[in-house]
Amino acid sequence: MHRTAAIYAAACTEINTWLSGAVKELEREWVRGASWYIDKALDIVASSPDPLRAAEAVRRVRPGMGPLDVLYLIVAEAVERGADVGKALAKLREYISLARRRLDASVKALGCPRAVATVSFSRAVARLLEAKAHCVEVVYLAESRPGLEALEAAKTYGRRVVVVPDSAVGAFDYDLAVVGLDGLYEDYAFNKVGSLPLLASAKARGIRTAAVFESYKAAPIPAPEPLRVAAETPLGAVEVPLFDKIPPSVFDLFITDLGLLSPAPPRVFYAELSSYIFAQ
Repeated sequence: MHRTAAIYAAACTEINTWLSGAVKELEREWVRGASWYIDKALDIVASSPDPLRAAEAVRRVRPGMGPLDVLYLIVAEAVERGADVGKALAKLREYISLARRRLDASVKALGCPRAVATVSFSRAVARLLEAKAHCVEVVYLAESRPGLEALEAAKTYGRRVVVVPDSAVGAFDYDLAVVGLDGLYEDYAFNKVGSLPLLASAKARGIRTAAVFESYKAAPIPAPEPLRVAAETPLGAVEVPLFDKIPPSVFDLFITDLGLLSPAPPRVFYAELSSYIFAQ
């Protein structure tokens, strides 16, 4: 009996050590967004001897990053159904690839804005700007402080970019304010700090507002409290949330892999994903 307990304890220690090392790579990343995180998290969970535990660990790395919560919910649903977790993860990976391709089709169906305002860096926004390169003349890019992504965004979005301070998002003329989403929850959408001022300012001025994102970022649970990070000010450091909690009412349009939609709750998107993964 004692030998069995010792073997179990050693196995738990080994799992903890492996999981801690795997999660540290996620913790160290501050530039890449939700798409990168879900790809890495899938690798971690799929190779773990305890997928549910691993999924719980990775979702704690960046509270508010929707795909990590969705990954946990899918693993938990597979366990509850008695389904093969490995097969569920393979289907999730397949769905993610399909969603990215479908999102490109939805982006193409969008009209042609002349001037766009956005914030920080988003691969979904990058794809939108690339698809509309023939008509977008200028991109006003709010920095998102604190954050390390403005330089990466400026390089990716091209020569049309004009970087502006977050506080100046209401001072320029544009016909579309668009952000990617890190997560969509029952009560709030999450994206980089600076997203809410941009969207609220545009809304107040009658400018169209949109979020462009894949459906696997929608988690039908209450929004968590986002991680807080230190931001330097002339009077010293102050803690601010990594993500803005954005009321869905500020959006006019969701540009998603399921089409161009009026803002919809996350359960609509999750139901599509769950059906795809667990269809008999």
